[in-house]
Amino acid sequence: MYLPLGTFSPDIKIGVVSASRNCFPRELSLARYERLLDACNAMELPVYTPDAECRCIENRTHARDAARDLQAAGCDAAVLFLGNFSPEIEDAFFVKQFAGPVMMIAAAEESASSIAVNRGDALCGMLSAALAIRKRGAWGRVYVPEAPIVDARRGAESVAHFLKIVKVVKGVRNATIGLFGPRPRDFETCSYNLASIASLGVEVEEFGYFDLVNEVERIKREEDTGAIEKEMNQELDHIPQGEFLGRLSAYERAIVNFREQCQLSGMATQCWIEQEIKLKHVPCYINGRMAGRGFPVSCENDAYSLIAELIGQYASDSSVAILDINHSIPSDLHESIPDYPPNDLVGMFHCGNTTTKRMKNPEMKHQLIMKRVLEPDTEADMTRGTIEGQIIASPITVLQVHGVGDSMRAYIAEGEFLDLDPKTFGCTGTAYIPGFQRFYKNVLLGRFHHHAAVTFDHCGAALFDAFKMLGIEEIYTPNPESVPYPGENTFQMGLTPRKRVQGAAR
Repeated sequence: MYLPLGTFSPDIKIGVVSASRNCFPRELSLARYERLLDACNAMELPVYTPDAECRCIENRTHARDAARDLQAAGCDAAVLFLGNFSPEIEDAFFVKQFAGPVMMIAAAEESASSIAVNRGDALCGMLSAALAIRKRGAWGRVYVPEAPIVDARRGAESVAHFLKIVKVVKGVRNATIGLFGPRPRDFETCSYNLASIASLGVEVEEFGYFDLVNEVERIKREEDTGAIEKEMNQELDHIPQGEFLGRLSAYERAIVNFREQCQLSGMATQCWIEQEIKLKHVPCYINGRMAGRGFPVSCENDAYSLIAELIGQYASDSSVAILDINHSIPSDLHESIPDYPPNDLVGMFHCGNTTTKRMKNPEMKHQLIMKRVLEPDTEADMTRGTIEGQIIASPITVLQVHGVGDSMRAYIAEGEFLDLDPKTFGCTGTAYIPGFQRFYKNVLLGRFHHHAAVTFDHCGAALFDAFKMLGIEEIYTPNPESVPYPGENTFQMGLTPRKRVQGAAR
């Protein structure tokens, strides 16, 4: 979705309506509805309610009017709250009439003292309503939380979770990404299928790499980039000055220009190694600066990782990064390493596609691996522009999407960056991801490539539900220790019983 720079997720408005079956008191449903709204307001959630009889649906006219009212108010999604048993036919009619995602929740009974008279039976009513909606082919737009029978507080928490889901869905289905240049030959792993991208609703604008080069050259001739250079000097100490700083600032202006002209949500560029030859710098620092402003830029023309970055950005409402799932962690890295299962540690690395705000003591350097190829016997020039340093300790969610035929598969894993010096080059962090090695072997290998999008908080629950609402059926998460993956050798992994219990009968 095209957002103002500095914005990380779309604004969302959620409409909330209740429902009441004619043989149950409307007042009971309305009283529970008001308590739910009070809890939502206490959490400062952006909810909208119709100011009319249709706020509590009892008949077909109410259902139609409620859907029209919410859509006229600009609601992106709706919450259908079953305050009592509710009328299943009208519930289904409302879902059919409202065009966006709908969350269904139902009121829990309040207390033993009131259940004899003011019993709403919403738990039972939700069974009927859900079946009626499925019969009419509208179930695909319905989200039901894991615990759908709620009091006011838990109902508001469900609305807050639904809000995150809708941010992702709205952002993705209104996203346009720009792809500049072909995928580099050495990165076949980053190939993509346009049909699988389209299955999510993402639009793609494809450009030649020369389009980006030509815009950079035009900017150098015609535009003043002094303000960008001043920002860079304020952000980063010891950045190379003079003509090299001009290269970087012209490149950033070109990215911003394409973003504005084409209304892009993010972009991916060829990078390895055409960028260095043509524009005389690596793009890492600029990519990180743009990610820090809500416009992720993926290298190696990696369309799938760009989409994963956007999804993670919308879910976390904050900046994200693209990192390689890169290297194993030596046992002598730090004295605290034995405190963690060694197979659950992984080094995550990239050349600097991370905003400096997420890093300890970031420095601009040259890309060591590229220098071996492009400038083996001279001082670094065109391979400068990387950002090196340790990624700050934080919770993380690692995610990726990948095409399978004309659709998508996805994975999600949560963990944390440890406060450990990685003792290696690049923009790096030591990640602890519980269950990582088994997940790596049984899920990642053969299904996903080496890049991953990383958010800097835990948002796996919202991502999982958003993936389902986007139509992704193949979603992988790490299995608990006692649960084998399909085809996993449970004997070798020690997941089968091995010892007889003392004193057990022979």
